[in-house]
Amino acid sequence: MRLTRVKWTGQTRPVTTTQTGTRTRILDTAWTLIRQRGPDQVTVADIARGAGVSRQLVYVHFANRAGLLVAVARHYDASSGFVERVAATRNLPPVDGLEALLRLWLAYIPEILPFARALEAAATTGDEGGAAWHDRMDDLWEAFRVAVDRVHRDGRLADRWTVQTATDWIWARSHLATWQHLVGERGWRPDDYTGQTVRSILAEVLAPAR
Repeated sequence: MRLTRVKWTGQTRPVTTTQTGTRTRILDTAWTLIRQRGPDQVTVADIARGAGVSRQLVYVHFANRAGLLVAVARHYDASSGFVERVAATRNLPPVDGLEALLRLWLAYIPEILPFARALEAAATTGDEGGAAWHDRMDDLWEAFRVAVDRVHRDGRLADRWTVQTATDWIWARSHLATWQHLVGERGWRPDDYTGQTVRSILAEVLAPAR
């Protein structure tokens, strides 16, 4: 989990084992409720009740509702092993690492899709859940940027791209909305979608091996 300290009355203090367990219970409860209803239909009181704690205790762990939603998304990325698997791709050769990251992300999309689409809708309507959506998409962009930068340093990024434009392109081409359109609505098999997307992106951004 990214956060090892908790804000309380404007200060920070170490998180004890008991606090960590309570925090995790709150985050797991929020994840389940938001997946079921969407962030705009879930209140802090709902989450507190489901986790068996008071609203006041939720605010001990999280400064506000927006901070709670950001923490929920980050918590699931970490607890599901996704963050660790992303880090492992950086131990591969640069081109292999980029391909592995793409495949990892595309395989993760169906797992988080209900939650992510709910946060995306919240961003559109101006709900506080939008902060969590932008936080996760920014992290995804940064993961791709690191992978693309490694490819660039290895001399394999095609000349027409900069690290930033290639990252933008990959981020947009692998967006979960595209997965939803082709797999969810048009009936593509997930493996076919992943294979076609990865081959297409790599062909677009990579220079031939020397």
